[in-house]
Amino acid sequence: MFKALADVLTRTGRSRHNSFVIYNGPSRIDGAPIIVIATGFRDDSSNSKTGAMIQTHIMRADMHPTEALATGKDGSICGGCIHRPKVTNVIRPNGKMGYSGRSCYVDVRQGPGGVWKAWSRGNVPAISLEVLSGLCRGRYVRLGSYGDPASVPLEVWRAYTMHAEGWTGYTHQARSPKLRDVLQFCQVSADSPEDARAAMRAGVGSFRVLSKGEAMLPGEIVCPASEEAGKVATCADCRACSGFSGANVAIIAHGIGANNYAGTKRRALSLPVINPARATA
Repeated sequence: MFKALADVLTRTGRSRHNSFVIYNGPSRIDGAPIIVIATGFRDDSSNSKTGAMIQTHIMRADMHPTEALATGKDGSICGGCIHRPKVTNVIRPNGKMGYSGRSCYVDVRQGPGGVWKAWSRGNVPAISLEVLSGLCRGRYVRLGSYGDPASVPLEVWRAYTMHAEGWTGYTHQARSPKLRDVLQFCQVSADSPEDARAAMRAGVGSFRVLSKGEAMLPGEIVCPASEEAGKVATCADCRACSGFSGANVAIIAHGIGANNYAGTKRRALSLPVINPARATA
């Protein structure tokens, strides 16, 4: 393990590569081929909201992220997330396949798209989980900068967070009994006040996107990295979004898809008590 770790480090202790494949295999959601690429080992992330965290992009291995969105095959890495496109397989005037109604904040043409292209050209090496743990020692890490961490085997996230200084992560798969085990690492992505209350009763953290003008719940805090909070802290500073020990956080809809978000009327989330030490009545 130590030789393998040394092989990817320079004499200064920095990684020789900025990005590594940390998982390449079937999705836990539907069995389709996915990859997880972690970036920021050599060069700090330029994301002003998160700060200097190692980022992870979860993507279909067999197609560019925009193609996955356009065809609806992003379900392999995003599951039942309400922020996925509402309409897919749209033929644009230029003849290319497209989509509409997506309220996700991630611009897949930028980070995920560029990372996928670099990997497809053979420019992103793979590392073992042991080496991954060593590279993340003392660093702040982010699960699922794009894609849902629940789609990835938990041993990947155990290795990723084992020696990390702290982490953040979010999942829309808490409705699934077979996937909600990821809540030991991730916040519930709450789609309604009822979902946030369910997370509180279960004893886990939540992260809720608010429509403009929507009120926060008692017990929720405004995201310190948000515009409405004045960006008083980055995610690397705050680290309140870490599942079992996470806070109940809220933020106004933001990012590239904010104008497409109008809340949801889906059934309320129901969860068993997961963390009794924090569960509310």
